Amino acid sequence: MPYLLPSDMIDRYGEAFLAEVTARDAAPGVVDMGVLQVAIDDAVSVTESYVAGLYNADTPPRALTMHAASIAWHRLLGARAAAYDGAKEGYDAALSFLREVRRGEASLGDETPADTGPGNPQLPQISAPQATFSRDSLKGF
Repeated sequence: MPYLLPSDMIDRYGEAFLAEVTARDAAPGVVDMGVLQVAIDDAVSVTESYVAGLYNADTPPRALTMHAASIAWHRLLGARAAAYDGAKEGYDAALSFLREVRRGEASLGDETPADTGPGNPQLPQISAPQATFSRDSLKGF
């Protein structure tokens, strides 16, 4: 189940604002859904780069929606982000939170599967036989 949809962005930022910042080829006052979807896809990719494997994909945590939306909003605004109150701060806060989740310092909530450790998503298990040589056994060579 995707955790960020165009409807989430419209609910958070309003259709008028989104129509303004997505205006490329669409009629004035209409949200360009193609532009919006690219920003959403980019934001989800950034978010996933931090939290992949740390939550159950069937029930993604609501925190991902909130932070991915901030990233998408900032990406939509581009160079205009400084002109919109809270856009840069929201983006920075989202990335900071995602970094904390990756390091295991913050939680996504109850949705984190039990088989993954904080900050260590499904690490491979490595086993090898006992070492034949060591510093002690090679002394004098």
